[in-house]
Amino acid sequence: MRKRERQPEGNYYDKYHTKNRIEKWLVRHFFRRCGQVLGQIQIENGTILEAGCGEGYFTKFLYGKYKGHAKLEAFDISRACVGQAKAACPGVCFRVGSIYEIPKGHKYGLVVASEVLEHMEDPARALGQLLGVCGRYLLVTVPNEPLWRILNMARGKYWRRLGNTPGHVQHWNKRTLRKLILEKGGGVKQRLLKLHRLVPG
Repeated sequence: MRKRERQPEGNYYDKYHTKNRIEKWLVRHFFRRCGQVLGQIQIENGTILEAGCGEGYFTKFLYGKYKGHAKLEAFDISRACVGQAKAACPGVCFRVGSIYEIPKGHKYGLVVASEVLEHMEDPARALGQLLGVCGRYLLVTVPNEPLWRILNMARGKYWRRLGNTPGHVQHWNKRTLRKLILEKGGGVKQRLLKLHRLVPG
């Protein structure tokens, strides 16, 4: 039986404040690509849900995109991370909660899970919860593997783990993520905007 890996609270490695030029470029590229996708989504007078918000870096990005046009809700299982996110994004409604137990009864115009599924022991169940509250659009981003592990090793990190970032228990690429979403979602193909193999993990 595989030993369950203890998940770090928030980002194990703070890629958002890195001084490494390559990593800084990757993070900028990540947000640029997400911005291109979100630019196609209009959520007038609607609500957005971010699952697994961590310290609120992507939450702040979403808030900047939709401020004045949509209400943004976000949650994370870590109370410490939610506290940090609240301080960074005071205009967002935060709560502590599990992706496996998303309250039903409300459909969100946009559901976001950015860099989350790679941490899930049961990603199919987590995705099912996201789809259960997704009214129109679902945006999922994950590290592109094996590229991310190769990049980790290139910067001299996690050699004993073959470049695997601590806390990553799933490894995705565009094909495997698309397969999971279409298998789990059934008719979700019509409301799935795009799948991305975005690099930062």
